[in-house]
Amino acid sequence: MFLIVMLPTFAASIFLLYGMRSITKNRSLESAQAKSDSLSYWVSEIVSVGEQTVENAASNGTIVEFVTGEHDDAGSYYSFYSENRMDKLITIPSMAENVFIYVDRPDFVVGSSFVKLDEETRYSTWYQKAKYSSAPIWDVIKDPFAGEYKLCCICPIKNGSDAVAMAVVSFSDRWLENVPINEAMRYSFAINGKVYYSNAPNIQPGDIISDKADYDESKDYNTYDQGLYGVRGYAVTRNIPLGSNVHQIALFLPNEYIAFELDRLSVIYGGYCALMVVLSLLTILLFTSTFSSRIKSLSDKMHKVADGDFTVSFNDSGSDEISLLCEDLTLMIANMQKLINDNYEAKLQGEAIKLTQMEAEFKALSSQINPHFLYNTLETIRMKAYVNNDKETADLVKKLGKFMRRCLEFKDAEVTLQSELEFTKAYLELQSARFGDRITYHIYSEVSGDYMILPLLIQPLVENAFVHGVEASKGGGKIDIKVVYHNEFVYVDVTDNGQGMSEEKLQELEHKLEVSDTSSGKSIGLTNVHKRIRMYHGEKYGMKVRSTEGEGTTIRLTLPREPKTGLMGDRKGTALHSAAAK
Repeated sequence: MFLIVMLPTFAASIFLLYGMRSITKNRSLESAQAKSDSLSYWVSEIVSVGEQTVENAASNGTIVEFVTGEHDDAGSYYSFYSENRMDKLITIPSMAENVFIYVDRPDFVVGSSFVKLDEETRYSTWYQKAKYSSAPIWDVIKDPFAGEYKLCCICPIKNGSDAVAMAVVSFSDRWLENVPINEAMRYSFAINGKVYYSNAPNIQPGDIISDKADYDESKDYNTYDQGLYGVRGYAVTRNIPLGSNVHQIALFLPNEYIAFELDRLSVIYGGYCALMVVLSLLTILLFTSTFSSRIKSLSDKMHKVADGDFTVSFNDSGSDEISLLCEDLTLMIANMQKLINDNYEAKLQGEAIKLTQMEAEFKALSSQINPHFLYNTLETIRMKAYVNNDKETADLVKKLGKFMRRCLEFKDAEVTLQSELEFTKAYLELQSARFGDRITYHIYSEVSGDYMILPLLIQPLVENAFVHGVEASKGGGKIDIKVVYHNEFVYVDVTDNGQGMSEEKLQELEHKLEVSDTSSGKSIGLTNVHKRIRMYHGEKYGMKVRSTEGEGTTIRLTLPREPKTGLMGDRKGTALHSAAAK
C-alpha cells in the first residue's frame, strides 16, 4: 500500500505545492475584484440615500422657517429644541452617523442638532463650494459631534439667493458591517482622492490618496502586484464615478494572507497523506480496540457506581461474558437503590414519630399550671366576703373569673406581649388583695405590645417570686417586671427583693433547668417555662436565674428580637403600670 498509494501521493503534493503561489494569487485577486463590485453597490446606495436625506433636511419647512425666521428671545429657541428633534423632522437612515445644520447667523442661539458656523468652517473649500451649489455635494469633513473625519453629504439652506445655513449628513462605518469582507483583507474608501475610512496601516481618514505617487486614477480598475500605499502584497482598486464625484475603493491582500493560504493548503495535502497512513493502521487497531473499549467503558461505569452514582446504565450490545456482567450489575444497582429508599423511608418515619412525641410533650408542658395560687386566692375571697360583705369582694371575684377564663382558654399558640402582661397584671392585682400593703409591683416595657410571645411565660415567674421570695416578708416586698431590647434579643426580667437563694440552691435550680428535670416536683413552673422556650425558639434562648441570699432574685427570659408574627411597633420605653397594693 505504501509503494502504490503513498509515494504517488507525495509526488503529486510536491507538484501541486510548486504552483500554489500563482493559483493563490489569482484566486485572491478574483475574490477582491468580486468584493469591489459588491462594495460599489453599497457606495451607490449611500450616495442615493445621503442625497435624498440632506435634500429633505434642506427643504423641510419647519427647519427652513426656524433658521431663516426672526425670534424674539432665547425662550423661542429653547421651546423649539424641546419640541423638535431632528429624527422627528426627517427620516434618518440607519447608516447615517449624524444629521446637523451649520447656521450662518451671528444672533442665532444654537442647540440640539444646530451648530454655530465658525470661521475655519466658513472659509473651508467644501463650504465655499456648497454655498454656491444648487445640488448636494460630497466631501470628507470632520463631524462636530463625533470629532472624526466622516463621509458627508452637504446641501445649502437658502433665504432667497443667500445661503444662511448648511444641512450636513455624516455617515458612520456601520454600513460596512453588512458587507461580507475577508478578515485578512485590508481596505480603504475615498471620494475624489480623500480617504473617509480605512483599516490599512499606512492610510488614515482625511488622507489625500491622489498625492500618492503609486496611485493611478486614470483607470476604473487597477491591480498591483507590488502593493499600494506602502502595503506589501497585492492590491485591487476600483474607481466609481457617481455624478460629479469619483469614489475610490482599494482592497489590499498582504503577503501574510498569501502565505496563510499556502500554509493552509499545505496542511490540507499533508493531512491527506497522514490520512492514508492512519487508514492503513486502522485495520489492525479496529480488531484490538473493540474489546478493550468495552472493558474500559465497563470499568469507568463501575467506578461511578463505587462513588455513589446509581444512575449509571449498562448497555452492551454484545452476547459474550461482558454483556452478562453488565446485566448482573444493572440488577445489583436496582436492588441497592431499593434498599436505600427503604432505609430512607424508615428514617423519615422515625423522625416523624420523634417530632410527634416532642409536640405532645410541648402541649403537656404548656398545659401545666400550679393550682396553689388558686386555692389561696379563693380562701382570701372567702375571708373578705365573710368579714366585710362589700363590693370589693365582688371585684375580686370578677378578677378571679377573668384570670380563670384565661387559663381555661389557654392554647399553645402565641399571644401578644400586651395580652401576657395584662394577664400577669391581673394576677398581681389578685395577689395585692391577699397581701395588702406588704407587696408593691412595677411593670415596665419598651417592647411593642404587638410583640408575639408564648403564653404563660411571665406569670409563672411572678408566682415564683411571690411564693419563694416575698410571701414571707412582713412588709416592703417589691416585684419589678421589665421587658427590654438588647441587641438581637428581648429580655424579660422579673426581680424581687425577697429572701433570695443560697449558692447551693441556685446551682441545684440551674441544673434542673439545664436537664429539664421535673421528677422531684419542685420548680416545675420554671422548668416548664424554660423548656417551652427552648423547644419553640432554639437552644440559645431560655431562662437564667441570678440570686443573692437575703437580697432577692432576678429571673431573666431571653427571647428573639424578631417575633414570629405581628409588628414590633414603637420601641420607646413606656411604663405600663406602677401601683402599691391596697
